[in-house]
Amino acid sequence: MNLADRNETRRIILARHGQTEWNKEFKFQGRTNVQLTEEGKRQAHSLASRLSSWPPEVIYTSPLDRAKYTASAIASRFNLEPVILPELEEINFGTWEGQSLIALENEHHEEYSRWRSDPFFNPPEGAEDWEHLSTRLSRAVKVMLDGPQRRIIAVSHGGIMRALYAVFLGLNPHKTWNIDVANCSMSGIEIHKGRPWLSFTNDNMHIRAGEYGEKLPVWGDMN
Repeated sequence: MNLADRNETRRIILARHGQTEWNKEFKFQGRTNVQLTEEGKRQAHSLASRLSSWPPEVIYTSPLDRAKYTASAIASRFNLEPVILPELEEINFGTWEGQSLIALENEHHEEYSRWRSDPFFNPPEGAEDWEHLSTRLSRAVKVMLDGPQRRIIAVSHGGIMRALYAVFLGLNPHKTWNIDVANCSMSGIEIHKGRPWLSFTNDNMHIRAGEYGEKLPVWGDMN
């Protein structure tokens, strides 16, 4: 992604959706439209409380319900409507959707081990490959950066956020799956004079610290 002509400073928060039942059961969700659990809804509102001190100008979301609910919880704090960005939809995991990671590891150990070693480049049968994924996410990044907004929130998924680290920051996509992405965690990317920086990642203190976490700043002393 060429950011050389992006002279304005932009701050982009990437957020993952709240917990679903399939998250609890360690199942591949992908494009399957799994709903949030009650705990997932609580997490979404906790994230929204944390972000209330950081008013965005636009909130983009994946079209899947688990992301849309999370984005709507945030947007309600600012009298905004989330903008659906289809390119933020989770990775298609093909024949593995709905299957348990534990079962796959036990019953298809060799295939699962190959995927685990380099997920973007060893997709399961019928799944999305890196070329297609990186192309659509480049389109998503272009949409975010072509607009006038300088404070942006994008709500998506674990796989998508790991891929966005590669697309936004030029990180090695063979390695970004090693970055943890907890439910309703947020990561901050700042683009200054055309150069992207990862300011923080996997911040879910608003959940782990309870009511105290929701009062924490978002971007340090530079909200």
